[in-house]
Amino acid sequence: MIRKILLADDEVTFRKTFAKVLVEEGMSVKEVGNGTDALDAVTKERFAVAILDIRMPGADGIKVLREIMRIRPETRVIMITAYGTVEMAVEAVKLGACDYVMKPVVMDDVLTKIRKNLRYLELQEENKQLKQELSGRFDIGQIVGQSSAMQKVLEMIRKVAPTKSNVLITGKSGTGKELVARAIHSLGSQNGSRFVAVNCSAIPESLLESELFGHKKGSFTSAFQDKKGLFECARGGTLFLDEIGYMPMSCQVKLLRAVEHRQIIPVGSTVPIDIDLRLIAATNKDLAKEIKAVRFREDLYYRMNVVGIHLPPLRERKEDIPLLVEHFIGKYNAEMGKHCVGVSDDVMRLLMSYDWKGNIREMQNVIERAVIFSEDEVIRMSDIGLLGCHVVSLSEENENLQLAVRAYEREHICRVLNKYDWNKVEAAKALNIGLSSLYRKIDELDIDSQKRKRESKGTAVA
Repeated sequence: MIRKILLADDEVTFRKTFAKVLVEEGMSVKEVGNGTDALDAVTKERFAVAILDIRMPGADGIKVLREIMRIRPETRVIMITAYGTVEMAVEAVKLGACDYVMKPVVMDDVLTKIRKNLRYLELQEENKQLKQELSGRFDIGQIVGQSSAMQKVLEMIRKVAPTKSNVLITGKSGTGKELVARAIHSLGSQNGSRFVAVNCSAIPESLLESELFGHKKGSFTSAFQDKKGLFECARGGTLFLDEIGYMPMSCQVKLLRAVEHRQIIPVGSTVPIDIDLRLIAATNKDLAKEIKAVRFREDLYYRMNVVGIHLPPLRERKEDIPLLVEHFIGKYNAEMGKHCVGVSDDVMRLLMSYDWKGNIREMQNVIERAVIFSEDEVIRMSDIGLLGCHVVSLSEENENLQLAVRAYEREHICRVLNKYDWNKVEAAKALNIGLSSLYRKIDELDIDSQKRKRESKGTAVA
């Protein structure tokens, strides 16, 4: 939430002193000395709270208030008034100001009002997020798969969801670990509460403890106020610790205590806080190896791995690829207003043979791009970009020389054809082969030349 304060008052001493106090409280302050500058500020920037003196040169506080209510109605406004302008302050409240203070200003009084309004905005934001989460409640149908491996995963989700047992989800990046975590949350008794996700690898080690457990004001240099940690934010719901394998050992100790005792202690505090939530963790690392290398605590592993769910990479569940293709085409048709009904046979053969090192996330990106560039109801080879130049036979596991040469030849021809927008005359010249040889290669290597598509549109070349 934005903690930026606009302070508009023509009394320089008061303005400078109070701005310093607000900065010490951890707030960002924009101070101006007249109404004209205040109007300019609210036009260009967004403020959480605006503190306006009613009487200012340039434009009075009432005029500034009216402008704020017109373009930034979410901003909380506190008016400063002298005894002679109390009636104007009351009028300001009717116009949308949330409060007013009398001169001479008591700074503690204003600080209390600012904190109250910041808390109001925080609660509004939390309520908004919760409504969004509830309106977009997860449907287990988003986990697509008919393979035996995925049916086993779905069965485990259904069995573990009604419990509060800790769950550890393992699998390569892009296999859908967060989808599984959201499905467990959605099917569980805590589905009416928040699902809070944190990527442990994305937060610096120096900040991770504070993010998870919170901190008390003054516990370190930049701790200007108390802060709730993610454990507290997820109370009654689910806390999803993604990439837990990257969590530093120093945080693992505190996490172990939280898991064992269902209590946390914020940084700088000695008072434990009880927590009631569901813990789900995920990792793409081999935690057994991490334990041997003394990078992950064995006791924490066993505490988190009460129920272990492993997601296989896409290359090990290729029978799910047609379903995934259909699912993502439907998703992006709806988002983009397109009408793709499927993919051509050669595209499906390519998708089935591709190595998918990026797993489902990579497939989703490929289909999204294909739907964007598809010009008719069927996705063709030319719609999927460079994917056709990187089939599975190019993987490190292929040791057959003949297949490797064939794969490289196909990759090179695909790249050149793409470069020349499938103009075979230009491509043949660039490849330094005859046009008939190029056609023969296209046929031998099962490269879709898009000839029928281009001829049907009267734009075929070569």
